[in-house]
Amino acid sequence: MAIVHDVPEGKGLVARLLTTDFCPWANRFVFWLREPVGWFVLATAASVVVGLYVAPIGWTLAASLASLIAVGMLWPAVAVHAAECSLGPYQQQVHEDEPCELQLAVRNRWPLPIWGLAIEGYLDRRQETVDEANVPTVALAFVRAMATSTYRISIRPEMRGRYPDGNAVLTCSFPFGIWTAKRKLKDVSPITVWPRVYPIAGQAAIAGSRAAESGEGQRRGRTGDFLGVREYRRGDSVRQVNWIATARSGDLVVTERSGPQCPTVLVIVDTAIDAANPDELADRVRVAASLLANLHQSSVPLRVHAGSPCLAVRRGREGFIQIMDRLADIPADGFAHSQLPDSLKATASLLISSNGRGEVLVCISDPSVNPRSTDRRAHRVICRNRDLSAQLLSFWGEVCDENLVA
Repeated sequence: MAIVHDVPEGKGLVARLLTTDFCPWANRFVFWLREPVGWFVLATAASVVVGLYVAPIGWTLAASLASLIAVGMLWPAVAVHAAECSLGPYQQQVHEDEPCELQLAVRNRWPLPIWGLAIEGYLDRRQETVDEANVPTVALAFVRAMATSTYRISIRPEMRGRYPDGNAVLTCSFPFGIWTAKRKLKDVSPITVWPRVYPIAGQAAIAGSRAAESGEGQRRGRTGDFLGVREYRRGDSVRQVNWIATARSGDLVVTERSGPQCPTVLVIVDTAIDAANPDELADRVRVAASLLANLHQSSVPLRVHAGSPCLAVRRGREGFIQIMDRLADIPADGFAHSQLPDSLKATASLLISSNGRGEVLVCISDPSVNPRSTDRRAHRVICRNRDLSAQLLSFWGEVCDENLVA
């Protein structure tokens, strides 16, 4: 892979010459020099040449370097194969920036202590470029000999997703750090990091044509406020019979009540990403998670479109998990084909996208209010440089009820 380092023109000619890759085709031949052990091998070969043709001291240097290479490679290799590790979270789902704990169990079958064990690739995203090292999720300074040790590690995930997103590996580079031994970690429990949800006070009392658990009574039903009585009809439940009115009239009379109603809200989350501002999509998903959590808490029937086929959200805790899992599945760099057609945008009750300045744009509308007009929209811009929680709290209660009404 070609790697070219861009240096400003203000730098000197020597700096540009030293930081430019003129032969990218030759990288595969010198890739082994990325590990420090490669330079030690090169130095050992040079010492052998010195011992053969210049002075006997070259043999001493070669022996010393060879011993250092042997210890620096043998000890890490033995350490990662002598240790058996299992890693998993105490909670299978956790939100961004919330503390959670991991349990790491390490069994050392070696009669000597192990130093410098680390686990990479569990809760860290895989680096796209090979010249960037992964930051280990867990690092241990010392593991006792012939014992099983259990550790509780407190972490704060910073990015949504399902982890591990690759192979978690057990690594060790002790004692000299010239070579890193790696072994795939088999006993790993996954963890799902949900997007952060900002609290929004109150519930959306949205009325419409479908039954809901809460809201204003808009039509006759079996639950809700008392409306009156009527004659018994075939199919009415015995529980609805008003026995006092039945005794007075001599005929079966049932109680009629109002039923809270609510429309189905279609929420579309634009999953496109701006290459110049990769954090834009992350904030957009957090805003979507906050609004969807508030609507779901208010027992509003939801359909969510987030870079994949529409999701019909169930009620209760199961529906909340559906929403968070769908948003967690959105890649950090967005979907490859995430441009929403105008026809789909026009049918959205709640559209969450971004404007030209990279700020989150929340567009609230309901075309079913007036089929002849699709311009009835309430736009709200969420500034990324300000507190998202305060902005959501200030505008959501003002616009959701009057714009999401069917």
